[in-house]
Amino acid sequence: MNKPLIFVTLLSLGFSLSSCRDDNTVFNEPTPIRAYETDALILSQFVDVDNVSGRFFINPDKKINASDYIVNRSREELMEVSSFNRERFIGEMEEINGLLYSIKRSGIATAMIYSTATSNTIIQGGNTEFIEIENCGISSRGGSNVANLTVDSRRCEPTSFYSQEEMTLNVSASSKSLFYYYQLSFGDTSNPDKGIVVFSGIRNHIENNSYRIISKFGNGWMSIGGENLIGDGMLSVSVSR
Repeated sequence: MNKPLIFVTLLSLGFSLSSCRDDNTVFNEPTPIRAYETDALILSQFVDVDNVSGRFFINPDKKINASDYIVNRSREELMEVSSFNRERFIGEMEEINGLLYSIKRSGIATAMIYSTATSNTIIQGGNTEFIEIENCGISSRGGSNVANLTVDSRRCEPTSFYSQEEMTLNVSASSKSLFYYYQLSFGDTSNPDKGIVVFSGIRNHIENNSYRIISKFGNGWMSIGGENLIGDGMLSVSVSR
């Protein structure tokens, strides 16, 4: 066999081997990223509140269901959340955390109320000279309403009412966005922002709750106003006595 023929034969053999290798190559299919809403719902169940900093955080050791103490299926679901969706969720959480941390550190809040999948938490603030806020435990809608307020995307002008030493604050929220932050201001004719109460939480875990308002100056005229700083929804508020 002459040299040109040998070269052609080897070249043909090389192409043949290359084709065989290409045909047998196994490519890993990229893992599809689940819908963000699916992973966000799972992540939201593991959100807790840091009582020191006043910020939300993800607690991977949190038990969501009673069965998790035996076989932690909820933790397994958490581990299946894509890193992409997790980072997006944390980004949204840190946006509201920055606001929560700032207002807690400033000391201007009377109380900061958090709603998560498993808890309704009140962190008392440093500004309690005008009013105090306490948890009633279960929703209490008794008594006659003396003030009603609906807070949406705009700042609501204060409405006045005649207060007593103890009253009930009834609150319910709706939100299309993942996290929400509402701020209520209690005051009088001299200052509409003497007492500030913050309501923040996660869209998927919104309940009707009642709180006790304790007025430090006794009976007299009081005003209540509000604004929405984060979220796309509505906060419905009523004061009864």
